[in-house]
Amino acid sequence: MELEEIRSLTRRHFPEWADAHIGMSVIEKGGSGRIFVRMRNGETGQNMIAMQWSDDRPDNARFASITDFLNRHDIPAPEIFGREEELNLLWVEDLGEIDLGNLDGQDWNTVRRPAYQSALRCVFLLHRITEELAPDDLPELELSFDEALYEWEQNYFLEQYVERFLSPDLADELRSDSSLIELRRELSALPRALVHRDFQSTNVMVSGNDTSLIDYQGLRWGLPEYDLASLIYDPYTVFTPEEREDLIGYYFSLKKEIDPELSEESFRRLLAQSASQRLMQALGAYGFLSEVKGKDEFLNFIPTAKDRLVTISRGPGGVGMLAEALG
Repeated sequence: MELEEIRSLTRRHFPEWADAHIGMSVIEKGGSGRIFVRMRNGETGQNMIAMQWSDDRPDNARFASITDFLNRHDIPAPEIFGREEELNLLWVEDLGEIDLGNLDGQDWNTVRRPAYQSALRCVFLLHRITEELAPDDLPELELSFDEALYEWEQNYFLEQYVERFLSPDLADELRSDSSLIELRRELSALPRALVHRDFQSTNVMVSGNDTSLIDYQGLRWGLPEYDLASLIYDPYTVFTPEEREDLIGYYFSLKKEIDPELSEESFRRLLAQSASQRLMQALGAYGFLSEVKGKDEFLNFIPTAKDRLVTISRGPGGVGMLAEALG
């Protein structure tokens, strides 16, 4: 959809924008294939975001219903101002231009730590909604994390990263190794809760002391530790070991409040397993986006993701053969 068509539809849909000068700027965001346009009303000073999507990815069409669900359950997310869903177009609240990744380099104690703790509290509101006690108003979700989906993520890693950047023979060797089979079987046997699925720094917006989730159209049943791993091992950003431990401890304290019997040892082991799975998925995505989609900027994140996967694989709960293969 052309920008002028979005402008025209905005004038038609919102009376207060009909005769105003409308400033428009395209927001570059990730690899989802959607178009985001920041719109500013020259008369009122109001900002909002127009989001337009194609039908190539069915999860994008779920953004509206999932947003409504999050709003109903007081989980911080943008408000939807207007809808032309037959045209694959929404107008949503503008949450600003600062995400968690923009805070890199700022003071940990006064800026980054409070923002990351706020983000963990946000996503924890999702994690408290369990599959066993699913709410009646739950919208249609993406496929749940089960053994088949974990296997798909592992194959994505093997095909799009190992085969392309290392060797097909190594991919075949890893594919037949029992360690990956055991990992996906163990993860899929655990109780599930709602997870964001792509909970990384660029998908959490920051405004003052508050944070809000975005890009949650991949919402599904899964393991909360997968979301935690997505954030604290996010290849887009940098933590010292002490900072990462700070966040792990903070999230563990949130879980401990509702599950006093939770063992820190079992929690950390599951976090390492989830981080291994998530980083394999991330490496597969970076390989696919760079080599197939021609988005070379994703090549920059491969070394960090690989190094973090190797480090985790060498520790408790990690997949040791990945450290040997990639290290």
